[in-house]
Amino acid sequence: MRVATRKLTTLGLLVAVSIVLSRMVPVIVPFAGIPALRIGFGQVPVMLAGILFGPGAGAVTGALADLIGSTLFPIGPYFPGFTLSYAVFGCLPVIIWRQFPRDKAGYWTLFLAVFLTSLAVSVLNTIWLAMLSQRAVWVLLPPRLLASLLQVPIHTLVLHYSIQGYAAYSRSLSKQGL
Repeated sequence: MRVATRKLTTLGLLVAVSIVLSRMVPVIVPFAGIPALRIGFGQVPVMLAGILFGPGAGAVTGALADLIGSTLFPIGPYFPGFTLSYAVFGCLPVIIWRQFPRDKAGYWTLFLAVFLTSLAVSVLNTIWLAMLSQRAVWVLLPPRLLASLLQVPIHTLVLHYSIQGYAAYSRSLSKQGL
């Protein structure tokens, strides 16, 4: 399988942006004595990779962003469950988004995809965190779900305008014959 240089470069940039946004910019809020809430935008480039290039590319982008980020900037012990969660962030939104016709796939469809993905990944990450911290899932889940759901509208807006910007960029490149 041949991968275009532009696609590979874009995916590499999205991995790097995800690492920066998730490892250097987030706000970590402690709950029950452990860092339970991480509020950030590292998932947005991973979801964007999936939407622009397909679920496989999104999953690989998410997994690489977590693997490289946890190696270069460890926050705690490495746990493969979080890598799986980041891969889900890359593939699930595009799978949900593609269930709707192209002419209907607007902001609200994207909102639904981000909402369902955030819900699923919040539950997964809470299970992983409960396994690592030996705390009950039901103690950790409510504040993590709340933080995740508060981020959904912001993530959707950023994704929506990023998709439009990338489409305009691609059109301009095709007009130039590149």
